[in-house]
Amino acid sequence: MIIEPKTFKPKGERSGRPRFRWLVQYMLQGKGTERCTWFMAGNLEGLDRREDVETAIKVVEAYQRRNSRAKRDKTYHLVISLHPDDRSLNEREQELVVRRAVQAAGLGEHHYIAVRHSDQEHEHLHVAVSKIHPRTLKIHHPWKDIERFQVLATELEHELGLHRVDRSRDNERTGLSYASRQFESARGEQNFARWAREGLGEALELDRVANWQELHARLAAHGVRLVPRGNGLAVVDTTRDTLHCKASALGRQWSKQNLVERFGSFQRGPSAEQVARTEREHYEPKPLKPLRDDGLWNEYQRERTAMRLKRAESREEMAVRIERARDAHRSRFKLRHHAIQALAIAARDKRTLYKVLAAEREAAEGVLRRSIKAWRTRAQTPIGRTWKSFLAERAAHGDPRALRRLTRKRNAPAIQVRSRHRDALPRADQTTSRGTRIHDVGRGARIRESAGVLQLVGDPSPDALARLVGLAEKTFQGSHVRALGSQAVREELKQLMRARGLRLVREREHER
Repeated sequence: MIIEPKTFKPKGERSGRPRFRWLVQYMLQGKGTERCTWFMAGNLEGLDRREDVETAIKVVEAYQRRNSRAKRDKTYHLVISLHPDDRSLNEREQELVVRRAVQAAGLGEHHYIAVRHSDQEHEHLHVAVSKIHPRTLKIHHPWKDIERFQVLATELEHELGLHRVDRSRDNERTGLSYASRQFESARGEQNFARWAREGLGEALELDRVANWQELHARLAAHGVRLVPRGNGLAVVDTTRDTLHCKASALGRQWSKQNLVERFGSFQRGPSAEQVARTEREHYEPKPLKPLRDDGLWNEYQRERTAMRLKRAESREEMAVRIERARDAHRSRFKLRHHAIQALAIAARDKRTLYKVLAAEREAAEGVLRRSIKAWRTRAQTPIGRTWKSFLAERAAHGDPRALRRLTRKRNAPAIQVRSRHRDALPRADQTTSRGTRIHDVGRGARIRESAGVLQLVGDPSPDALARLVGLAEKTFQGSHVRALGSQAVREELKQLMRARGLRLVREREHER
């Protein structure tokens, strides 16, 4: 289970102004269709039904308007994600998870609305919480909420019998911050902190370093500097100040306290210009894991490069359009100013006309500013898809390279078609983040459908296995199929498949 806050950024004209209404609408119909499979309203007595959501939103907005001093966003977005192999939680368990998560953020007495989405490979809950307290009308900004959510997630995994996430081992092994892990998850590229830990922290042996100057010299060979930052030390790239991480991310022995105990008081090293002239190796983004030489990563990079060029061209065209509009605006009022100046009338009348012209020019400038803002909003071009979404789109269209990367080895009950040719999914717009589709079986069980494989997630009850075989009969349409899973489950699946008339792969052929 992962519990984390999210920053909701509405598209279009709502950009930069996240509001409770826009977030709830996204939660209910983010893709244009109804996504909500469970609804809950907290601390909104009498408005706990899905049909009352519009009234609930108006009530929350009324309380938020009563606090006119708060300038920051008054809505808190919380996402609770289950592991893909976890069972579906019942309504009582979902209410328990949401209430405890909201309380962990210090917002237990605030208004909130929670929904469940089941259209992804992993079920997840969205919670929209108002930061304005309904009685005191004070705004509350959660503090150290991520650490609290990690502790709560561990407790809930133990209490509900869910998949256990080994957070402590991962943090000790990688030393990455929450932002660094989010970056790697979206980009699929090695973060600067991971590169520094693996290339510097593990490669440079501090036992062989005699003093600060020798340490600075070894770091300079990799194009980085060790500089004071706050109460500690930070490793900063020489040419790009945005690439940095705390020194302790390289290992515990790299903390300021341990380095001072080893080498004495901190001594500054060479300047950034001096390091830039002597560096021989520096950080370059690389894939997180060794990738097969199938060309997929290169295709993804070419797509991102094309999107960057397209965005640069769009910005140049927009700059030209804006400059022409401003020139036309200035020329029009300049001509009118000269026309008034050439009139043979009294000075007092000219001053009156100048005041009218100034008011019209000010109003026209406001219209022009709003028009330019609308142009820029409509012309926004994203850099490109994330690595994860790129793989999902390719897997949804049956690309075997993407499917190999996304396929997880599980011992869950499954039915697989023998043919090596994997057809595309029926509708790509309903695919999950791993290029699959999810079918709700009931009682906490689901069927994960990918190209060529149907896998049961949850309790393998007789009803769930029967649904699995029935879906395989419709999907594979007479092709040779094989049963996967434990020995007992495979035998039960084979009996059901024979009863349905499915064509099974022979055991010898399966082994070969």
